[in-house]
Amino acid sequence: MHNQYFEAWLTKRGVSTDTIALFNITSYEHPTIGECIRIPITDSWAKYRRDPREDIKPKYLYDTGSKITLYGADKLKSQGVVVVTEGELDALVLWSQNIQAVSSTGGALTFQPEWVDVLAPHDDIHICFDNDNAGAEGMVKVLTYLPQAKVILVPEQVGVKDISDYVAKGGDFRALMATAKHYASVTEVEDDKHLRDAVGLSTRFHDAYLDYHRRIAQRTPSQYNYRGDDAVLKAKTYPLSNFIEFTRYKACCPFHNEKTPSLHYYSKTNTAHCFGACGKTYDAIDFYRAAHNCSFKKAVEELNKLV
Repeated sequence: MHNQYFEAWLTKRGVSTDTIALFNITSYEHPTIGECIRIPITDSWAKYRRDPREDIKPKYLYDTGSKITLYGADKLKSQGVVVVTEGELDALVLWSQNIQAVSSTGGALTFQPEWVDVLAPHDDIHICFDNDNAGAEGMVKVLTYLPQAKVILVPEQVGVKDISDYVAKGGDFRALMATAKHYASVTEVEDDKHLRDAVGLSTRFHDAYLDYHRRIAQRTPSQYNYRGDDAVLKAKTYPLSNFIEFTRYKACCPFHNEKTPSLHYYSKTNTAHCFGACGKTYDAIDFYRAAHNCSFKKAVEELNKLV
């Protein structure tokens, strides 16, 4: 990097000179925003960070033709912890501490389903986004794809919004990482929310998580006690627990291979939602069709004989 101010700014934020070199971060004379920090994303395009001394938005610009990419994925080794972050700078800070990290180049809510396969070899995944509403919602979205991941919450302190702020202010990220939690159910999130409320800690993530799950649970009108003569609605009342055993309302999804249960059962609607690779809600007809490899019409007919 040729611009000494930019290099000093990056190192103050926690990005080491070795990491700057590893990711080929350089200064650049951009035709629109002038001298800036160039962050190569692929061999063909880059992302540009305005001069930090300029308080102008947007802070970042992209090359024409760029697309959302999982930044840092090409540097991952087959083993070890991986932290999913909200921005490239946060990922660079963690790489500077010898912690593998990746980030979507598109922002908090742009995690892509195909990235699940990229991260599949890693069995110790953490998520750490900004401590604002978008960051909370983004972590909830990532958890729908990676339900086994642990959540790290950046403290809501003056002048601290993200990982790089936290480290720049003297925070110990490895110590923060030790507080990471894996939430296996809505109940665990509710319990943790109560504990944090009691000591005045932020529950922004918890609120976003619970709100998301409330909306999922309400998506399908309750037909569990249906007593009419509509064959389809009657078929949907056949208990899903007759197809699959749920433990504390969770089970491994039978519609894709997984080791960590991501299928959540909602007794009020007699539906199950997969928060893993599927990302879909299933009813009794879906389960019967999958189990017997039959048509929708055949499943309805057979289920009506059982209820």
